[in-house]
Amino acid sequence: MKRDVRSTALALLATSLLALGSTACSSEAIGSVAENVSAGTEATDADHASEGASAESRTLTGELAHRAPGEYTIGDQAFYVAENTQILGGIYTCPAEDGADENGSGTVECSFEEFDAALENGTVVLAEVEIVDGIAESITEYEA
Repeated sequence: MKRDVRSTALALLATSLLALGSTACSSEAIGSVAENVSAGTEATDADHASEGASAESRTLTGELAHRAPGEYTIGDQAFYVAENTQILGGIYTCPAEDGADENGSGTVECSFEEFDAALENGTVVLAEVEIVDGIAESITEYEA
């Protein structure tokens, strides 16, 4: 390819990307960023997510499998654990004498480190997990 043809092709590509990028930003998002900048704050993804979009939430139940630190699966559904995830064990994770209630659900608060160590060592754990946008809000261990 000749140099002039390459330069023209690159210029057209750059122009197309610029046009595409400018149409991808909505006027509402640009206005929100401008208001936050003038107020001295930054716009975050959470700010934009709360503007008309609802979080996807679901509940999974079954056997937990350890994939990596902070990443688990139930069946073929993967999810992550955050610092603020509430973990209730007491049966096989964070075992305690009175670790389960009358329904067979865990009642002992577990730290992430204790929970992760138990699963990493191959402990079989049945749990109900409340997930919002791929991150566990709560994990409750239960008896079979």
